[in-house]
Parts: sequence; C-alpha cells; structure tokens
Amino acid sequence: MTSNGSDRPKPDGGGLPDPGALGTVGEFIGALRALKAVESLSLRELQRRTGLPRTTIAHALNDERPSLPPWDRVQALLQAFGVRGDALARWKDAWTRIRLDSAKSAGGDGEAEPEAAERAAERPEGEVQAAVETEVPEGDVRQAVAAVPEVSAAPRAAFRPRSRALTYGGLLGAGAVLGAVTVFGLGGSAGGSPGGGGPETCPPATASRSTDPGLPISADPRPPASADPGRSPTGDSPKLFVRARPDWVGRPASDAQILSDTDVDLPVTSPVTGGDALIVSVMLTSTCPGPVAVTDTQGDRFVVAGDVTDSRRHRTLLLAAFHVHALTTADSIRVVYPRASKYHVAVDEFRGINTVAAWARAHGEAGGTAFTTSHSKLECTGGDLVVAAVGTNSGTAPTYSAEWNALPALRLSSYRLSGAYRIASDDASCAATGTTTAQWGAVVAAFR
Repeated sequence: MTSNGSDRPKPDGGGLPDPGALGTVGEFIGALRALKAVESLSLRELQRRTGLPRTTIAHALNDERPSLPPWDRVQALLQAFGVRGDALARWKDAWTRIRLDSAKSAGGDGEAEPEAAERAAERPEGEVQAAVETEVPEGDVRQAVAAVPEVSAAPRAAFRPRSRALTYGGLLGAGAVLGAVTVFGLGGSAGGSPGGGGPETCPPATASRSTDPGLPISADPRPPASADPGRSPTGDSPKLFVRARPDWVGRPASDAQILSDTDVDLPVTSPVTGGDALIVSVMLTSTCPGPVAVTDTQGDRFVVAGDVTDSRRHRTLLLAAFHVHALTTADSIRVVYPRASKYHVAVDEFRGINTVAAWARAHGEAGGTAFTTSHSKLECTGGDLVVAAVGTNSGTAPTYSAEWNALPALRLSSYRLSGAYRIASDDASCAATGTTTAQWGAVVAAFR
C-alpha cells in the first residue's frame, strides 16, 4: 500500500533515509545506495575517500547481497557520504540491530544461503556496475527517494516496532527510476555488444608477443630479471636458491565481479613468504585485445605465462612473478586490463620455481564433452610445476583429469575460472585435459 506522503517515514535530514526506520539488509543497502546517489560519488572517488578497493565498494553496495557488509566498510562509506557524529552512531545502531535479526533468521550463524549471492551474480552483464555507478542530478535523486512507498501494515508487523522503513521492492523501483534517468536523461547509449554485454567496439590493438592470440605459443624461455637464481628477492646481494620440489602454498588474493572497468586492486588476505612465486589466473569476459599487467605494492614484476581468447572474446591468462618480496595484509595486488564486462582473478602462491619454461593454449566451442591443450605441444621436464587455467561460459563445470590437483574455482553465474596444478613425473609432453560441455579457453604453463 502506498501512502500519500504525509504519514511516510520521515527522512533523516534533507530528504535522506532515516537509519532508525530500516529493518532489513535490502533496506539498509538501498539506503546506502541512495546516499551515494545524492552525493553523486563515483566508485573511483569513493575509493579515494575510503581507501577501499573499488570491487569491495561495489560488493558492499550490491543490492542483492544476502548479508550486511562488515561495519568498518559501512563506516568508511558513511563517512565518505558526509555522515558524522550522532548520525553515524544511529547508523551503527541500525547495522547492529539488522545484523542480529539476520543472525536469528538464519538460525544463529548470521549467514545467508550462498544461492542468494549466485542470484545476484546472474543479473545481466554490466547491470551491477550501472546500478552502483548511477549519477543523476540532485533533484531527480531526491524525487526518486521520496517516491519510495511506506511498508504496508501487514509486513510491518513482522519487523521490530521501530522498523518503519523503505521497502526493498520500493528501493529497487527507485533504482529503476535512477537508471532510466541515467540512460535516457543523459542521452548516453548503454554499453555492450549484442548478446555479449561487453564493449560494442574495441580500440585498435597494439600487437605484442605476449598478448596477441596469433603469435607463437611458446613463451620467452629466458627468466625475467626477478627470477635470477643468483640474486635475492630484493636483488641486493648474491644468494644461491636451491631448487626444491615445487608445491602450492595457498591463495592470498582472489575476486570475481560483474564490473565493467579496466583495473582492480586485490587486498592480500594472507601473508606471502618472501622468495616464493605468485601465479595469477585471470578470466576476462567480452573483453578487448590489449595488454594485461599485474603489479603489487612491493614492486614485484609479473610476466605473461599463458594467454588465450575464444571466439566470444572471453580471455584466460596466466601471469607469474618469481622470488617475490614478502607481502602482508597491508599490501595489495593490482591488475590492469582492457575493458571487460566481468573479471575473475585468482592469485596462488607456489614455492620451488624460478621461471616459466614454456606454455600452450587452446579453446573450444560449447556442446562438446572435453577440453584439452594437447594439440599445442608443450614439452615438460620431470619435476616441473605445471599450472593450468580454464575459463568457461555455461555448460558443465570443468573437471580436470586424475593427475591434476584442482585449485579453488571462481564463479559468476555461468562463468567459471577453474585452475589446477601437478608435478611432471618425467620428460614428456604436457597438456591440460578434462571434461566440460561449456565453451572454454585453456592455458597451461611449465615452471621450473
């Protein structure tokens, strides 16, 4: 039931939502999004003000997330929106109350079913970015927020007494109004290729040996400067690195987002040991040709160790850095890439490797039963670490053959980035092989 406006919950100062009237996760996130729209702040500006990665901000403002973001992130966003003092304390009260209510509804653990996040990821390509990045004139924003209906009497009875709130459905309606203003009022055309969701046109690409799909498959066998086995990770003084059996250590960073952009900063979530190697797997959806670069806040150098683009412009890569500096949770890893509608990035730590020896690639269409790089010759030496990454769209999830050790997969809706590794048992040709019915692109590299 829509009120006439006189008995609608009173906004908090100048037409903004009252945190005391919020009763659900959806309402809370919708109110944050309304504040962002009123302030006309882009993700880039919010990143500058909060110090949070843009992907973290986009995820925090995703209106279909099943639970509230951590308070430190909410507080940083609210302060970026200009909320201070007593008003900030009221938002903290609302966050605590909704968090506790959500925990009770979930049976005490406070976590929603993972399928909710999956449903959020299944929104059309670019929609999350468009919704979060909406920038409209202040008057239009206030009109849209003011038009949100009151919670009807029946649903309100299920809330706490103080939770007279903007409805989640109403907030989604306001979002639709804001989106319409952006698309039609500003006269811009929506990006995305027909049926692909990516850029309509790509700028002319500058061919390079490491990124052009038409160039030879083998990588430069010369180790990069950072992989010089006669120097320490800092290059300060000679130090002999004795080759040990390669092994996977862990995954210090990863992320996957429906976010049309050209770079991402990944926070390091677990420390990386100095002298180890980092191998970065990347999947870019509906992307353009061009270089992909990885750096970290300690200045380590990453080189391309595999690169393939399939017929629908979905691209899968491996990049690696050797004998890296020690990284802590205060560090981050940055990936810069041509514009894409989605990205998946996984960073895995390995030890016992100094260089990429060679790599191979292949891709195939949907409707088959398997993936393999066996048609591209890759010679391995016994003891080599062999790492593979397979990017897929729709169809069944890739399953590697028995000799491979699967790494944690990243998934956005029907798009998956699946990695694996193994140790070559003898001198022979190596290939990434497994089963899938999806469209796929695979890269495999030998490290030693």
